[in-house]
Amino acid sequence: ADGLAIVDRDGRALLWNPAAEQVTGVPAAEVLNQQLPIPVPPPGQVFDHRLPDGRWLKITSGELPGTFASRVVTFRDTTDQHRRDNDRDLFVAVTSHELRTPVTVIKGYADMLSEHWDSVPEADRRQAAGVIGQRAAELARLVDRLLSAAYDAGTVGGSPPAPFDLVGALRAAADDLPADLRHRLVVDLPASLPKALGDRACLPTVLTELVTNAAKYSAEGTPVHLSAGADERTVAFRVADRGIGIRPDQVERAFERFWQGETGDRRRYPGAGLGLYLVRRIVERQNGWVSLRPREEGGTVAEVRFPRG
Repeated sequence: ADGLAIVDRDGRALLWNPAAEQVTGVPAAEVLNQQLPIPVPPPGQVFDHRLPDGRWLKITSGELPGTFASRVVTFRDTTDQHRRDNDRDLFVAVTSHELRTPVTVIKGYADMLSEHWDSVPEADRRQAAGVIGQRAAELARLVDRLLSAAYDAGTVGGSPPAPFDLVGALRAAADDLPADLRHRLVVDLPASLPKALGDRACLPTVLTELVTNAAKYSAEGTPVHLSAGADERTVAFRVADRGIGIRPDQVERAFERFWQGETGDRRRYPGAGLGLYLVRRIVERQNGWVSLRPREEGGTVAEVRFPRG
């Protein structure tokens, strides 16, 4: 699996093995008697080098004393390792950032009730208990997202697809939304549609993530619209908002794990960057697909399509 090169004292390649051709995509005919197309670290050191196509190589070299050659260079493709390392770092960063807020709020209200129960009016105690419950629910949803993402969406969406009533499933899922989302949702569904082919049990997760995302990027109190329809091959539903919208160059990136439209500690919209990633994973495992597009009147439309059952 290791690429191998031998260079002379002037740095020209004397050998470029078949694995080197495979790893770099550069044939030996273009390398022999030429300078190597990759950097050569000093003997005993290791370089991480990124190829123009985005792949990563780990390169080492060693001296060849007493020969006409100067150095032997070995390298291998470590792209997957880099991706795992980056995912792990992102996971830790996102987890620590997103867990901090609800945990801090819960602890603050719990300490207040514990230390000042007798002096706090009953109405304020009830309000504090309500906030603790709300934040605990947010925390539970966040933990579910993080665990699902850590295990690449786990078994969610793994049941065999079967025909189901999309309209009925959407109405039931909408009724089970958290109260703050349910109050903003405007449901405009037909009386019936052809059966969809998929896993009905996953629909509440998909709808919750899409409505949560729509509400997050919209002004507080503005409506989020849920509609559905069908064509000759598919059955679909749409979640549309009147928020900040999405640029065409962000449409695909929005489905990447941990991706955020804004970065840094001052970003306006909180979140782990996992909701749309999980939605795509769930829907595609059911042979469906999900897409985003700018809404003509401003905002974003998320559309999920399933094969007809």
